[in-house]
Amino acid sequence: MAKKEMEFHDTSLIPWKKVEGAPNAHEKILSQDPDTGDYTRLIMSQPDMAESIRDYKNPKGKVLVHDIWEEVFIWQGNIIDTSLDQTFIHGFYACRPPGMEHGPLFHPTGCVSIEFRYGGKHNKPELEFFDTRLLPWEEVEGAPGVHQKILSADPDKGSYTRLVMSQPDMADSIRDYNNPKGKLLVHDFWEEVFILRGSIIDTVLNQTFKEGFYACRPPGMKHGPLFHPTGCVSLETRYYK
Repeated sequence: MAKKEMEFHDTSLIPWKKVEGAPNAHEKILSQDPDTGDYTRLIMSQPDMAESIRDYKNPKGKVLVHDIWEEVFIWQGNIIDTSLDQTFIHGFYACRPPGMEHGPLFHPTGCVSIEFRYGGKHNKPELEFFDTRLLPWEEVEGAPGVHQKILSADPDKGSYTRLVMSQPDMADSIRDYNNPKGKLLVHDFWEEVFILRGSIIDTVLNQTFKEGFYACRPPGMKHGPLFHPTGCVSLETRYYK
């Protein structure tokens, strides 16, 4: 794994670039492994309401099939899959192994999604878009005030993708900022984090991170102690080499 170490940074400052061969689609590559070609990106599809109405029964787009793994979380807007006759909105998530068909697709009000794309053999389930809001929050053992929703997991490798919610701790932030009770965090796995809403304070860096910030942390990268003054919901993917 050769992705670059990155602490939280504001993805709104990254320029959109056209996606080759995909009219009306733009992307921001957030991290990439030059050795394997694995990458994480934001992808924005322009609104196509007129095309949706005109071409729904005979879409010009095609059924999509990839030779890589693809995990997609809809951050903003919506997607219509004409084969399934279903509409997917903010908070829907899909996990697609190589060869899984999807589409043709429309994006009537436009859409911004977060995508993790990677190769290799994995044992994650095949999941078409589903509404993550319907999953119950579960307490994270050993982390008071933190809950999670596991979206997909590989039992063989121990990797998983989840939503993690930290309850607001403004009082703790104000009272304990200079002497936080939390600890410096170090993992033995790779971790990519995208903040969907709320805020995070890193007391060592003396910085506040908010919605739209992204981090890519290799094993051993130190971060924290952390506060979440207004609460926070993040999308995380965790994996081993």
